[in-house]
This record gives sequence, C-alpha cells and structure tokens, in this order.
Amino acid sequence: MRLRSRGLPGAIRVYRRRVKSYLLLLPALVLAHVACQPDDLASEDASIIGGVDAKSAKLDAIGTVGTKDYEGKYDFFCTATLIAPKVVLTAKHCATGGHGEAPRLNYEKIYFAVGADTGAPKQVVEATDVLLSPVDDGGFVELGSDVAVYILAEPVKDVTPMPWAKAHLVADDVDKKFSAVGFGVQDRDRTSGTRKAGTLTLQAIEGQPMHRLFPMKEALYAHMAKTESEDWIAMNTTRMDKFYDLTLLAGYEAYLGLGDGDAQPCSGDSGGPLVANIDGRLTVVAVVSGSFKGGTYPCSTVGEAYATLGEKMQPVLESATGPCEGVPVEGRCVEAKTAVRCVGSNEGPQKLTKTDCSALGQACGIVDGKAACIDAP
Repeated sequence: MRLRSRGLPGAIRVYRRRVKSYLLLLPALVLAHVACQPDDLASEDASIIGGVDAKSAKLDAIGTVGTKDYEGKYDFFCTATLIAPKVVLTAKHCATGGHGEAPRLNYEKIYFAVGADTGAPKQVVEATDVLLSPVDDGGFVELGSDVAVYILAEPVKDVTPMPWAKAHLVADDVDKKFSAVGFGVQDRDRTSGTRKAGTLTLQAIEGQPMHRLFPMKEALYAHMAKTESEDWIAMNTTRMDKFYDLTLLAGYEAYLGLGDGDAQPCSGDSGGPLVANIDGRLTVVAVVSGSFKGGTYPCSTVGEAYATLGEKMQPVLESATGPCEGVPVEGRCVEAKTAVRCVGSNEGPQKLTKTDCSALGQACGIVDGKAACIDAP
C-alpha cells in the first residue's frame, strides 16, 4: 500500500540521476493517510507496498471509509476496521480536516464499505456519528492521539468484528513482527483500492525511533540519498533533521518498519490496523498514522508511525461499542435541556442516562468538556 501525499516539499521531483532498478524491489507497505497537517506528515490514501493480496472474507472486518459522488459511486479515502456491529476504528486524521477543525461528518456524508475491492463493495453503510481521541496535542501528525471511531447507522451484516487491544504496546513487543492491512497506494502508478497485507517490525514504543534505526543523523541522510537526488536532500535538510529527532507521543504512538522482509504503509492505508494474534484472535493493536516521504516515491522508505490505543482512548472505545452506542462518558446535550451520557465502566454497568435539566429550572451545557445542568441563559 502507498500513501498519496499532497503539498509536500518532497513532491518536487528532480531526476538528476537514474534510480537503480533494484530500488523498485525494496519491500514496502503503503498505507493511506489524510493530508491535514502543516508538514504533511499524514497523507490522504495509501496501500501496502510490497504486500500481498488479502482477499479472504475472514478479513472483511477490515474495510474502508469514504464518500459518494453525485452518481452514488463510492470513493474511499482511508482504511478502517469494524470493532463492533455498528462501530469502525480508524485514524483521527481520517475523521477531521485538521487540528482544531470540525469533524468531516459535519459537512459531508461518510460511509464504511465492506469487501476486499473498493470498486465493488459488498456493503456500504452510512456513518452517523464520530468520536475522537481526547488527546489533542503532540504526536507525529500533530493531532495528539491519532485515533477515532465512526458510529454507523445500522449494523454491518455477516461480518465478525475484530477485537482491539486494551492498552498501549509494551517494551517486550519491540522487535516483534506484526501484520499490517490496508487499501492504499500499491505502486508508482498509484494503484489502490484493493486489500493488501504485509509484515512490519516494531521498532519503538517510546522515545526517538530514528535514533535507534540510524544511530547517526548522517546514516539517515545516506539512506534517503539512495532514492533522492542531491538537490532534494539539500532542499529538505530541515525536514529530515526534524524527523530524525521525532519523539513518539508517550503511551499513544509506536514506530514500525525497516525490518528484514518488512513492507511499507502508504497513502490510503491511514487508519488501517496493525494486527496481532492474541489468544487465538486477530486483534487490532494500533492504526496507521503517518510517515516521512521523499520526492521520488509516493510512499515512505523509512517506516511508519502508528497510533496505539492508549489509556484515554479506552473509555471512548468502550462507550462506542457498549450499550451506549457512541454516546460518550462525558455526555452531550439534546434539545438544550437534556444531558445524555454513558455510565463509564469504572462507575458500574454501562447504560445510557438522560437527565432533564429543565426539571431543575436549568439547561444543559458543556462544562470542562462534560455535559452538565447549568443556569439557563
């Protein structure tokens, strides 16, 4: 799979020297990303570069999110995973227009499509709500924890949802192999839209992953010089220096790739799952977030940042997949007078509660991010 990047300085393609043919054989897993950040660290769509077909219906929990054109034809922009009959997990940048911007659902219809080929989906179900990770600052794409869930209008039929990991990855997982699945860019012709799978090595769950992969900054420069022109290197030293010193968002990010036999995520793979076999079940442990791309290829050649399912994301996932069907623990206001919220798992059995603030001579309002009864304006 490959990511399509837009507006990147690396999009300046300078072909002063011929790219050696063996470079085309570099294993790469390309995943989709949405271009929504100033540095364009995320891209809009992707596929697994160097991956293989993953057409089995057993993987149909892994589909895509997208829109429809005026003729009703489905067009995907990110990969996503069904984690409950009416809930799909993806990246936050696949649900918003950027930092501080409104969710895409506020201004366009979003759909989840089932099947290994986005050109002929088995089912297309409309999304009616979206919940974003409450961690908003930092992170590779500067959105904080780059995780979101879409709530669907109706249950997806005949597809078994995939469970998710209940915590961030741990140190013992470093150097282990995981599976990546996505629909993003697959080659230099930007072919995308079919499900691919590949293997990725976990390189870091904290700290500065590039320092581990390239002990000296000059080693990163030399790696990029294998595929990029001297002019590109000279024009992008500031970007490369910033990337070299990248520090993962503690508890919410991991870095994968560049291991023996690894593929490379790309545009369109954004939001796609990193999968592990836990207790005999395929389980989502993270989602594709972003990558550093050069100018010669549409995908990265230096691995991928993933957003893990850290502590503050767990209540969001629980409220989305539980009996509250997406109503958050923090609550929301309905018709200005009713505060509706989901009872958190640390409070007791999950259920939906509705408080009529008007019965207290008050109105519903949001205070410190939570629904509350407040004095009416």
